[in-house]
Amino acid sequence: GMEEVIKAMRVSWLFSVVWVMFASAAFPAPPRPNFTGTWRVNFQKSVLQIPAPESTVFVVEHHEPHFRLTRTHVSQGKSDTFTIDLTTDGKEVVRKEGKRTIYARAYWEGRVLVFNSRIVVEGKEATNVVRYQMAGDGRSFTAKERFRSPQLNYNNVWVLEKQK
Repeated sequence: GMEEVIKAMRVSWLFSVVWVMFASAAFPAPPRPNFTGTWRVNFQKSVLQIPAPESTVFVVEHHEPHFRLTRTHVSQGKSDTFTIDLTTDGKEVVRKEGKRTIYARAYWEGRVLVFNSRIVVEGKEATNVVRYQMAGDGRSFTAKERFRSPQLNYNNVWVLEKQK
């Protein structure tokens, strides 16, 4: 009768839960990459929809869940450096810089580290989502950037190579 069906369903449900637990223990997720290092953009391998700077260097200190990024662009001989400290648990950090307010979060999607930021200037809002994916050998990573604002929309693929 109905009771037998319910009992059978419970057993099969229980089995599937046990199987999922076993499967995830038997095949652990690959470890998350560590982005610590000094990385330089390779413009030959990158695909940019914005004018390329002369050089771009990222210095990363990554001690999970802490992530400190210092990015330096050099354009027309002028250096522009931006530093931000985030945690990879999705906690929002708010930064005020003159008329700009930046709301930034970092979080994992599998082995991809996502940086999600909103930039608000005088009531106008832009969003910038960058997805960091480490190469298998750990010698380079790709930063796929999607910028959206009322004035400007672009997608960039930055390829960064380890210097040290």
